[in-house]
Amino acid sequence: MSSQLRLAVDAMGGDLGPRSVVPACIRFLQNFPEAQLKLFGPRAELQSLIQEQHRPPRAVSRLEIIHCEQVITQECNPLQAVRHKRDSTMAMALMSVSVGEVQAAVTSGNTGALLALSRSILGNIKGVRKPALGKSVPSGTGSCYLLDLGANVDCSAEDLLQFARMGIEAQRIHTSRSSNGDIKVALLNIGAEAHKGSAEIRRAAGLLEADPEVNYVGFVEGHDIFTGAVDVVVCDGLMGNVAMKSAEGVIRLMGQKAFTIEKSGCFKRFFGQLAIKLLRKWRTQVEPARYNGASFVGVKGNVIKSHGGASSEAFYRAMVTAKECADADLAARVGAAMAQPGSGAPRTMDK
Repeated sequence: MSSQLRLAVDAMGGDLGPRSVVPACIRFLQNFPEAQLKLFGPRAELQSLIQEQHRPPRAVSRLEIIHCEQVITQECNPLQAVRHKRDSTMAMALMSVSVGEVQAAVTSGNTGALLALSRSILGNIKGVRKPALGKSVPSGTGSCYLLDLGANVDCSAEDLLQFARMGIEAQRIHTSRSSNGDIKVALLNIGAEAHKGSAEIRRAAGLLEADPEVNYVGFVEGHDIFTGAVDVVVCDGLMGNVAMKSAEGVIRLMGQKAFTIEKSGCFKRFFGQLAIKLLRKWRTQVEPARYNGASFVGVKGNVIKSHGGASSEAFYRAMVTAKECADADLAARVGAAMAQPGSGAPRTMDK
């Protein structure tokens, strides 16, 4: 792989659009002098925002604006995106991955549209039925890779097995581990007991137990994601999305409480200030913005989904995630892992 890092960035996705994306791009270019960016969006608007940043021209010289006016909104359904939005900022960014101009694409846009366009433009890795949205989240002993985070609501036992195989490879990259046996895999369920959960999730447990490439340790509940007891947690998109957003909500609440602790009176003032320092330190370590950026694993290219409401700081973190995926070539490594026997992948399915 070339030492020159090249990323495609959709400037128009998300709630804040280019107001969060442009500052993040400038910061990224300053921190990574080997990087080049292709920024997709309305040229005049993007140029105006870039000029407002007052950054050194050397960094800006590595930022190429690709003029696009068509935008995929949050209301756009996936079928409409595939049929009528091929000239959108999101689709053009994905196309640049497809033709090899860049090594990864980043967007805050519509998740359903992104999945549909990624499958249409890039295609699924051979044997993968359903790509999944996954990310590494902080845990008590380092990190845990959680998938699916919302790409697929209905998942079969075979799908969950494939998610596990892809999640193992992603976590190997994040933790630099060389052996699958070192990575503990669990299924997210309503309880740890073997008899709990739907028939499909219990069937998935049987498939995972039978796979020699998976170190399956059983069911876990939502709080176990963050304890460090396991390294990969697998679930359908509904459960994963709810678990992740619930955790983010609690973290934000704790952060707000750090600024509203009652400090009247000597006793309360002393312990209030002590609590504030602890809460603020804890918040900086687990703040959701620091871990923004989920990968669409299972498609033939590195595609990073940023949170739709991402701030400039959060979008920058998603770009750093894209860099990590590009440097490791996550998509190629997942493809190689899925080609191995026992992946649960039907050998004839490409889409």
